[in-house]
Amino acid sequence: MKSDENGKIRLYTGSYNAPVLTGDGTFYQGNGEGICLWSFDEETGKLGKKRAYGQALNASWIAFSPDRRMLYAVNELDDYKGTHGGALSAYQLGEEGEIVLKNILPVMGAAPCHVSADCRGCFVYTANYNGGSMSRFRLAEDGSLSEMDWQLVHRFGKKENRDNRERLRNPIRQEKPHVHSAAIEGDFLWIADLGTDEISCLEADRSGDAMECAASVFLPAGSGPRSIAFAPDKKKVYVTCELSNEIAVLEWEKEDRKITLQQMISSLPERSGKIQRSTAGGVALSPDNRFLYVGTRGDDSIGVYRVDNRGDLEGVQWISSEGKNPRGFQISPSGRWLLAANQDSDNLVVFERDDKSGKLEKRWIYEAGAVVCLQFLE
Repeated sequence: MKSDENGKIRLYTGSYNAPVLTGDGTFYQGNGEGICLWSFDEETGKLGKKRAYGQALNASWIAFSPDRRMLYAVNELDDYKGTHGGALSAYQLGEEGEIVLKNILPVMGAAPCHVSADCRGCFVYTANYNGGSMSRFRLAEDGSLSEMDWQLVHRFGKKENRDNRERLRNPIRQEKPHVHSAAIEGDFLWIADLGTDEISCLEADRSGDAMECAASVFLPAGSGPRSIAFAPDKKKVYVTCELSNEIAVLEWEKEDRKITLQQMISSLPERSGKIQRSTAGGVALSPDNRFLYVGTRGDDSIGVYRVDNRGDLEGVQWISSEGKNPRGFQISPSGRWLLAANQDSDNLVVFERDDKSGKLEKRWIYEAGAVVCLQFLE
């Protein structure tokens, strides 16, 4: 775990600070500071801002290399240097947590919104929302970006339109494929496509030069899968469904290369009147795998779910996010705290987490312009 001279943990946040085309077709200009470095005290739950890097444009998701020497950030843009797409930035991490830009490469897909690095330190993957694609980048020995060596572009076809699915999709938000997550788990890359309602699991082909689909499953039409969390045993996968305000519980049978939809459960409290203007967002699993946390924008709540022995979910609490548009959140390494990023109210909120019940209680609120993602450097 990386800590500063006072033993506090390092936290990095990403925010919007440049124009970008949003999912509903409007342009958004955030007032963020790019990437920020914070110190976090596990004893008190208090945060302190150390540095801001405003040159990091629309860093809407960040990830670390497995050796924790590099930080990768997507630049969620629609036309980086005339490429009609966004970019991916590679930063070297210094001894005191400072970041130094190594290089930037275009992702050749509009609005990249998620990034993950493989466990071997060989590749980094981006999900390009408006491009409907996933880009793979080969890394150089020093951890910088060598080249984009492979790309997967989703399109509507017979598979995506079978069973009249094209008539059941959201006509505004699902007018084309929208790859929202590209998440690494072991040797597999999981992709959530909000536009096609498909969850796919990729693995390297025999040549190692490309990837092939190991398994996939379609969620109910109009679900809009967004964010992914993995159970420690790698047998259960949890996916937030942005458009239907639900959480999908998937069973993953690795040996048989099979994905089965096990449960769909609402991200909203019962009889909520805000379903038409709410969208499910971020997801996090407690370190002990006993509780799942899901944010819902519009309702501006965080739902707490108990995970039973089968991996099914049962709601135990819905608490205000203490802001507007809760996007990403993370649980601290000790498991005692949950931090939520509220984009439209420009704040970071620290909740204390009860280890036995999983329930949350607000402790601290900090100003953070257009903040959307956060990662502890462990």
